[in-house]
Amino acid sequence: MAENILELAGRRSDGAREQIQSATFPRQARSAPLARQFVTKVIGRHPAADDAVLLASELVTNALVHARDATAVTVTVAMTTALIRVDVHDDGRTGIPHWREASAQAEDGRGFQILNALAQRWGFTREQDRTCCWFEVTAAPAA
Repeated sequence: MAENILELAGRRSDGAREQIQSATFPRQARSAPLARQFVTKVIGRHPAADDAVLLASELVTNALVHARDATAVTVTVAMTTALIRVDVHDDGRTGIPHWREASAQAEDGRGFQILNALAQRWGFTREQDRTCCWFEVTAAPAA
């Protein structure tokens, strides 16, 4: 499945028990379903699971398609009973994530629009040797 998997458990400063798991996948098309299976397994039956799996799949696909010089994609899932946070890192050195307006007929270009609609919070960081796109979804719908 993945090249490596890291699993941690601990308590956050607010006392909530947090489970963190991470897996690294090669930048290959076959990694998209493997990453989705990893996220699905980690999240289990969490109330926000459907949104989290969909959004993780979008971010992994973006990394595989757009981080052309990357060799690997790492997915980290941090979860409490109320919150799921997913970080998707790639080791690419070129490009920067950006919002695109897709036409009604376009088959792509809606990833960040979907992320914006479903996530309570999301963003990205770009460093010299990697990019991290992340999101948070909660068990309760956003107000």
